[in-house]
Amino acid sequence: MASKYELTKGLVISVSAGEVNEVNPVGVTWLAASCSTKELSFTGGQKADIDITTFCSDEQEMVNGLKAPSEMTIGKNWSGYDEAQESLMDAYEDDSKRAIRIVFPSGNGFAYLAEVRQNSWSAATSGIVTASYALRIKGKPQRIYAVNIPVTGVTLDKTTATVAAGASLTLTPTIAPASATNRGVTWTSSAPGNVMVTNKGAITGLTPGTSTITVKTTDGAKTATCVVTVTAA
Repeated sequence: MASKYELTKGLVISVSAGEVNEVNPVGVTWLAASCSTKELSFTGGQKADIDITTFCSDEQEMVNGLKAPSEMTIGKNWSGYDEAQESLMDAYEDDSKRAIRIVFPSGNGFAYLAEVRQNSWSAATSGIVTASYALRIKGKPQRIYAVNIPVTGVTLDKTTATVAAGASLTLTPTIAPASATNRGVTWTSSAPGNVMVTNKGAITGLTPGTSTITVKTTDGAKTATCVVTVTAA
């Protein structure tokens, strides 16, 4: 029976051979870093707090978005013949970015786009030389799935809607199939001066007029729309 939890034995760490500008690029050369790495840690960027969102609020509230960058540390045995290590050192020296890919034995994992903020090594008697690399993650991580079920379509619970200026409602997307792996979506408004939409599908009427709200799936770029009419308050 397969383990219920992710295991560290057999974990695969890969570093792109050269500079990249994408989180999980296709067609690059991946260098193996697993056999010299001893420890790996990731810390997500801390989201920002704001004092209040309304005048009657008495608690601090969260703001969506990673205001502080995420960080990763790779601890390894130093080797002059480790190509992945050489790529990380080159990235530190010329301030270029590298793609980092972590895949657990299950096949699940994460991909990152990173800059090398710091590299260090240490040596002691009766031991071996160790090295450590502190990475600053650019943007957000990308999930890697052992089994990928692609998105085939998306629909919205409304194709037309009417709201008064200052009023809000939420559109709900349904992704097909229900078992699709990557269920991420993005939202846009064709007339943001009339209708504002958040990354959760909440729309707010601003000024009288119409706007087409579009939801697009991250996987497959499938879209669905809703025409929103804003009336006077």
